[in-house]
Order: sequence, then C-alpha cells, then structure tokens
Amino acid sequence: MHVLYLTNGFPYPLTSGYLRHYFLIKELAERHAITLLSVAGPGLTDEHVAALRPFTRRVLAFASGSKGRSLPRKVINRMQSLVQMDETVGQMRQATEKLMQEEPFDVVISGKRTLPAIIPLGNLPLIADMCDATSARIRRSIRYANPARLPWLLLEYARMRRTEQVLMARAAHSLFISCRDREDLLADAAGTQTTIVPNGVDLSFWRRSSRVRGHNTIVFTGVMSYWPNTDAALYLIEEVFPLVRRSIPGAQLFIVGRDPTPQLVKAGRQPGVIVTGPVDDVRPYLEQATVFAAPLRFGAGVQNKVLEAMAMEVPVVASPLAADGLRTEDGQQPPLQIAADRQQFAEQIIQKLAGHTGDPVPDRAVRRFVETNFVWSRSGARLGQVIDRVANGVEQ
Repeated sequence: MHVLYLTNGFPYPLTSGYLRHYFLIKELAERHAITLLSVAGPGLTDEHVAALRPFTRRVLAFASGSKGRSLPRKVINRMQSLVQMDETVGQMRQATEKLMQEEPFDVVISGKRTLPAIIPLGNLPLIADMCDATSARIRRSIRYANPARLPWLLLEYARMRRTEQVLMARAAHSLFISCRDREDLLADAAGTQTTIVPNGVDLSFWRRSSRVRGHNTIVFTGVMSYWPNTDAALYLIEEVFPLVRRSIPGAQLFIVGRDPTPQLVKAGRQPGVIVTGPVDDVRPYLEQATVFAAPLRFGAGVQNKVLEAMAMEVPVVASPLAADGLRTEDGQQPPLQIAADRQQFAEQIIQKLAGHTGDPVPDRAVRRFVETNFVWSRSGARLGQVIDRVANGVEQ
C-alpha cells in the first residue's frame, strides 16, 4: 500500500516526543511505501531527514516558527487558529493537494494538529492516530495550574476537544496509545473502529550491563520543560524526598533530562538532589538507580520514561495515573508499586532503598512485562493490519 503519513513533529532524533512515528514508519516500511509530511522545528537538520529516508519513499518537512514560543505568544496563536489556519499546516495542506494530483495513495495517517492538512484528500481513507487523549490531559492539569495559566488551558481544552471529535468523525479507523485513552474519548468515538497501538521500547538499546542495582539512588527522567514532568519533579523534590531523607539520610535523587525550568533548577539545590540538565545517555543513570519514581499527577498516554526504566530492570514506584497508562487490553496490570500520595510514595521508596542490601539484583519481572506488551514489532504489525483493512474497504 502507498501510505501518506502526516506528523506534527519530525520523528527524529529519538529524544523527541515523536519517536512513536519513527518506529511505526520503520516497521511499516517492510510492506508499505511511506510518504512522510512533517511539521518541523528550527532544529531540523539534513541528518535528521536522512535518518528517515531508508524507510520512506519521500520526505517533506515544513518549518514551524511556533514551536518553543512563549506562553503569551502561544495563546495568541491559539486564538488566531480559531479563525484561520496555522501557516505551517496550510503549507502542508497545499503539499497534500499537489501530491494527490501527482500520484495515488491508498490511505492517510494523521493526528490532531495536522487535521486541516487532510482536507484536500477528499474520500481517501483516514486512519486517525489519536495517540493519547490530549483533552483529558489538559482537563486533569487544570487542578494543578497557576491561575495565570487557566485561560490558556481552557482555550486549549475547548479547541482540542473539538479537534478530537472532528478527527474521529472523519476517520475510518482510530488508533489509541492505551486503553485508558480510548476510554477517555470513547463517547466521541461512537461508530468508529478503534485499535490500541501502544508505544514500544527498543529492547536492544534499553538493556542494562550491570547485574547489580545502585545503592540509595532514586531516579526520575524526562524532558523537564514538559509541564507534567516539571510538576512531577517538583513534587518529588519538595514533597516526597524530604520524607525519604528523614529515614535514609544518604539517599540521593537524580532528576535527569534536558531543559529544566528555572524553578526546577532552584529546587534542585537542596542536599541530596541532582538536576542534571541534558545528558548524552540516560541509561547510566538508570543503571545506578535503586528505584525509579514516577509521581505524575496529570497527563495521558503511555509514559515512555517508565517503560524505559522497566526495560532497564529498575523497580518502579508510580502514581495511579502513570501506572494506568500501562494497563493492557486483557486487563494485565504492570508489576509496579503504586502510591497515591506523598506519604505512600515516600514509604514505597524507602522500602525499595532499604531492601536493596538484601536484594540488589535488577527486577527481571518489569522487563518481561515490557517484552510481552510494549515492543515496536507488535505495534507495527497491528497498524499494518489496520492499513490493510481500511485500504481494502473493509471499514469504510
């Protein structure tokens, strides 16, 4: 099949939030011809484009000036988008119209932000990659938001809710990253065929070399400018870690990831806390971890950081929200410790740190869970089956 694949961010390098598309395209390329159209930030290089060429028939990138702008500028852009199309997506729309005149496609895959670009495609079957329930993530975040941020969040929630509804109504088939996200949007997906296509882990990369976990070390990873991660890191530093240090004074907490906010850098100056900023490789920090903490209080989708820690055989203490994203379709719960508040988080972490002396070996059970349920080959095969059904008219 010839697949037109649209993304709101360029799927390389793999540190970005769009690694899902890189691996799905890589899997699909074994049986299908892929034409990729991507919105790209200012950091796009020829090397990034070259990384996708082995798996694509054609790659078109459209430079966006909106990524990385300040919050006030983003609010203005969102208000403008209610009455006019984003300039970059408009360029993508023109490109799709031209491509349709030049060559036939069997199916198009698009997400939410690129929805306006598929208008020229007429009746071409659409597979909507809903990924996570973005509107649900925004709704959950309102409880923890600074009052100054509320107008932006309410505007974004209304806009995203409407976009999700329109996209699913147009789609022949909708993909979701987790059961929880499909449930969040199920009322809006009535009449649409759906499939869970979870993110995976590159198991050959996320593999530990040491057969002993580190001592008295707590690790949390992620892009630290992303608000759910920033909130979780601050909660861990300010609410949970002081309780841990009362019982285990030698405990250390590593907050690992690029672009920490000034507030997070300041919070990280207290004893025992290390905010690393950007690192070349996260794996050494996971190698030395005694336990991985994921106290995310709002969000959606699957937490890649948790899957990566599990693939590295690190025991995990997670919030109910972080854990629920890993629930499988057949009802399996991830083999994690779940903590609902700061006291429970501290107690679970202390238990893992204190138990290290008697049992320092990695946690093989958490990796087995990932190996069984979160591998890219399995997710790619699921998407391939959807493409075959949709392109052959089974679900139109």
